Amino acid sequence: MSLPEIQGTYSDQFRRILASGFFGRVQPFGLEAIVYSTQSVVDKVLSTEPLSPNRASIKRIVECELLIDPMQMKSLHKWLETKIKEYEKIFGTIPSPEEVDSRARRQDGQ
Repeated sequence: MSLPEIQGTYSDQFRRILASGFFGRVQPFGLEAIVYSTQSVVDKVLSTEPLSPNRASIKRIVECELLIDPMQMKSLHKWLETKIKEYEKIFGTIPSPEEVDSRARRQDGQ
């Protein structure tokens, strides 16, 4: 028995998102994951003379919501684990968020 030909195509709504973070919750159907991006807002900086960098702010933009069934959650986990190992082999160890926080606290003298 031969497998059917599979054609891939881009959705009309396709776009590339630089994911700054995720949040969500477990639901009966699986996982509800919200993807957001982060943008620096500098309007207030540019309207001061001299420029005042402390007037900058951060804007988080909800980009999309992913609804992921339990089997795809496992599949995504396995895929990410493989990609993390591949990345670290090429570029070096990725620090955990806790390690980054710890380094920042040491630099701040805490």
